[in-house]
Amino acid sequence: MTNSKEIIIMKLRNYIIQKFNNFKTLNLKNITAIAFKDHILSQLSTVDAEIEGYRSNELEWQRDLSIKYHWGHNHDFGTFRLDGRMGDRHIDLLANFITFFPIDITDFRDKNIFDIGCWTGGTTLTLAALGGKVHATEEVKKYASTVDFLIRSFGLESHVSIENKSIYECNSLDYHDRFDIVYFPGVIYHLSDPVLSLRILFNSLSIGGVLLVESAGIDHEEPYCRFDGNFVYHTGTREELNRGGWNWFLPSPSALGRMMKEAGFDEIETIWDEGSKRVYGYGKKTKEVGICKAGLSVSDIK
Repeated sequence: MTNSKEIIIMKLRNYIIQKFNNFKTLNLKNITAIAFKDHILSQLSTVDAEIEGYRSNELEWQRDLSIKYHWGHNHDFGTFRLDGRMGDRHIDLLANFITFFPIDITDFRDKNIFDIGCWTGGTTLTLAALGGKVHATEEVKKYASTVDFLIRSFGLESHVSIENKSIYECNSLDYHDRFDIVYFPGVIYHLSDPVLSLRILFNSLSIGGVLLVESAGIDHEEPYCRFDGNFVYHTGTREELNRGGWNWFLPSPSALGRMMKEAGFDEIETIWDEGSKRVYGYGKKTKEVGICKAGLSVSDIK
């Protein structure tokens, strides 16, 4: 028998899918459907380490996804369909956040949203479909270029933008007090300095703004993190360039909550979601506060 929580998530998913379905070739603004499809398909599986700035003696240390082009999330463009490495996670994530935490689907409308690590744009388009004014960042050049292509192809330039940069480069004054919502799923465990990243995102929020964070993690009551590093092989091989991995610190819910507290957040909620085997977190910037700078990798951070 389906319980009430499952019914709520199902209804949310259906609503988000309906909105996301506006991004089909039928609704292209600045390009033909054939040219759009040809461009997208031409990118798939290309290997372009040089574009990303890697030297030959660095390659074995890099993430497969940074070297070889992989599509991120499922997208039915109408005239063709792409199955992404993350499946329908762009849909499931939003439905879960809204179900787990005190945020409503209407809260994204007309809000300034910071989308971190957007890959090929599945999350960015989803947030835009809900009426958000979205600014996305992606450190891999080829994926940032794809998102820019999608933005221009669907005529979204007035309310959606993308920058090719690392989260650690978002520490300038032009990012401070800028956003209402920071959307941070599937990234923090890929970062070598998670506390610093959370502080940068705290600074990017206006007072009253909220952080939505999701991560691979561990199901443990204590504030523990598991360290993997880039020598862990989950699937595939180095030569195939299609394996998972390159994770740094995988937090338990309480560890994530403590990191968020250190970064300045209040009204923090973190949970372990048994369905996805992932950690989810919510926090609010209620006031400007300091941060302990002892041992912090950027000592002069606001």
